[in-house]
Amino acid sequence: MGSNRIALAVETVFDELDEHITNTTSKTGMKCSSLCNLCCSTTHIEASPIEFIPLAKWLYEQGMVDDFLVRLEKSEKTGHCPLFLPEAWMEGKGGCLHYEKRGLVCRLFGFGYRLDREGIAELVTCKVMKKDIPEAVGRANRLGVEKPDALPIFRNYSMQLYSIDPDLAVRQLPINKAIRIAIEKLYFQYTADIDIFEQNNAD
Repeated sequence: MGSNRIALAVETVFDELDEHITNTTSKTGMKCSSLCNLCCSTTHIEASPIEFIPLAKWLYEQGMVDDFLVRLEKSEKTGHCPLFLPEAWMEGKGGCLHYEKRGLVCRLFGFGYRLDREGIAELVTCKVMKKDIPEAVGRANRLGVEKPDALPIFRNYSMQLYSIDPDLAVRQLPINKAIRIAIEKLYFQYTADIDIFEQNNAD
């Protein structure tokens, strides 16, 4: 499958997931605290390269790859995600440079579930929500027992991405490395497209 088709397929999964999370949070009242970016501030986030193929495609289309690679190189020294904006809250913004292009792990954390060894759905959320909205967290935990089949589960969405491209989805890597691989994956396609365009014009 070509990279553009992979990006569209991943975006379709993400659209489904966003709707799934919205439906779930409407029942539980789960929500992030205003302008909180605590989960983004860790240097131990892992993701698969396929999660950032849509970001890479968008960066190429916008002509922003070179600038982003500079940002990526700087973030690799700190271990932070290159999309992380630590001071964004001061401008009334969240913590993500390109929020719409964030990965699967970013979309699910706080609102997604994992299955334990007995197949029971456990909420994967943060200490801020546990402290600020304990009633909503309690409702979300009860849903994990009562209606596990109706919940956004990490494994289910990971498997959907795996079915799109196993090679890009199977490895969990430091998020900086995952994003770099996604960008490099699309580099070869866009380079080939430019070569074909120039050859056609030369003819």
